[in-house]
Amino acid sequence: MHQENHDAVRPGVRAAPPVGRSRVDESLHRMQWNESPQDFPADLKEDVLQRLAGMAWSRYPISGRPWQLIDALAAQLHLASDQVVVSEGSADLIKAVMAATLRPGDAIVMPAPTFLLYRQNARLHEANVVEVPLAAANGFALPVDALIDAAQQHRARLVTLCAPNNPTGTVYAEADLRRLAMAITPTVLVIDEAYAEFCDQDLTGLLDLENVILLRTFSKFYAMAGVRVGYALTTPTLATELQKVVTVFPLSIFSEITALVALEHRTRFLALRDQTIAERERMAAALATLPGVTVYPSGANFLLVQLDRPKQPLLDHLQQQRRVLISDMAAYPELVNCVRISLGAPAQNDLVIQGFQAVMDAAR
Repeated sequence: MHQENHDAVRPGVRAAPPVGRSRVDESLHRMQWNESPQDFPADLKEDVLQRLAGMAWSRYPISGRPWQLIDALAAQLHLASDQVVVSEGSADLIKAVMAATLRPGDAIVMPAPTFLLYRQNARLHEANVVEVPLAAANGFALPVDALIDAAQQHRARLVTLCAPNNPTGTVYAEADLRRLAMAITPTVLVIDEAYAEFCDQDLTGLLDLENVILLRTFSKFYAMAGVRVGYALTTPTLATELQKVVTVFPLSIFSEITALVALEHRTRFLALRDQTIAERERMAAALATLPGVTVYPSGANFLLVQLDRPKQPLLDHLQQQRRVLISDMAAYPELVNCVRISLGAPAQNDLVIQGFQAVMDAAR
């Protein structure tokens, strides 16, 4: 009989929920994971493959770091290369930041609701998670003073947030983020900018402060979620320490070349981004006309929508009748009867709008 050895696993890991147990029907329209509705352009894929064909696949990179990509990012952002840390997605960098800073019992402060991965990773490190509530009645605005008070009261090692916020889509003013960072020094402020391109916000001006780390990804704006590339921007001192806990050889040559090609064609992706923003505004306007539906303002590639009635009939209708998956916000106690909709192609967005109309009309 198999005997479980729980003592071999740290308590923080044992307490974490299982990962990757569910399977998704790939025939459904996936509008739940905030992916790009447009794929990486076919001609750029060909460019990537041609470049890879001329490279040695049998060799490790000459350096443990993807310097070509680091230098390209630094040049585009007008930063020094020693301020850039690259890894396989910003999710990996969230883990790296916490591995570099958190000890068991240390406090980490974050708004709630926000990206669940922050809380999950902090608990893996057996940190004390301190959540500061966001008020729907106040448009989920950033409670700067409450975050400062929590960080100081608990002597937090980290304050982490997402700007624009996931899952609410709320855009935070740079001035508020600067005030927060300055007030909590030397506590590190981690700002996840996964969706920044969808609201034209650039927070690199905050990097004149010694305690700010910005996290970015190629997954959303550059339509590269399947490729896995992310990067951190910070001071040279913090970058040096963060690099120590990032995986050696963090990117495959495929990932690095794809990211380089994407950067070379940034204007192409700006045009695709503009299409997504136009669809965001179209869908928000259409859903807002329905009785019992509240659409929250969003600066991201998704919409948070609240119903005045149970949401399960809507979720069932969309999946069974429209073949669409959207995100149930059941994991967030603050978001009762809320759903999050990733913007899709126009025809996919029409399916969602029609599904909402059918369900809300039937409930009258």
